[in-house]
Amino acid sequence: MTIDEAQRELRRAYVGGGPGAVISGLIWAGAAFVGQSHSVAQTFAMLFFGGMLIFPISTLICRVIFRRPRESAQNSLGMTALESTIAMIGGFFAAWLLLPFKPELVLPLAAIAVGTHYFAFKTVYGDRLYWVLATVLTAAGFVQIYLNALPGGVMPAVAVIELLFGAVLIARNLRAA
Repeated sequence: MTIDEAQRELRRAYVGGGPGAVISGLIWAGAAFVGQSHSVAQTFAMLFFGGMLIFPISTLICRVIFRRPRESAQNSLGMTALESTIAMIGGFFAAWLLLPFKPELVLPLAAIAVGTHYFAFKTVYGDRLYWVLATVLTAAGFVQIYLNALPGGVMPAVAVIELLFGAVLIARNLRAA
């Protein structure tokens, strides 16, 4: 299987990755809601444990709603997405370590971890839009850390960014199908 074939198969199987971005955006929105009345630690926990549901829920949506077949066992690019997720978890762990010392950095660092993990998705799906998504999310985390300039904070910003990019990815994939 060539890289182009593997990317095409993954775009088909996962609707261009759009459902995953939408589910992630919904989890960030839910965590932002939780953050209105709970501590950073509780908000971070909601974000972390909710994040564990992204792949199973988005896969279910791809199979049931979009009726997409699973990728073949010969497709090794799917492991690249998993590998970038492992790195993202490392970023979340580093953010968690700051909870007692710099809680205001925890959620922006989580946004940076999520953003940087999307860079590998350009390789997974063969879609440069993932570089844009990764850059915008990573920048949102940095803007919040250094300028504290995001209205409502980083969480609603990440939610809106992922929901918009997810919708675009789904629409582009459906048009291409």
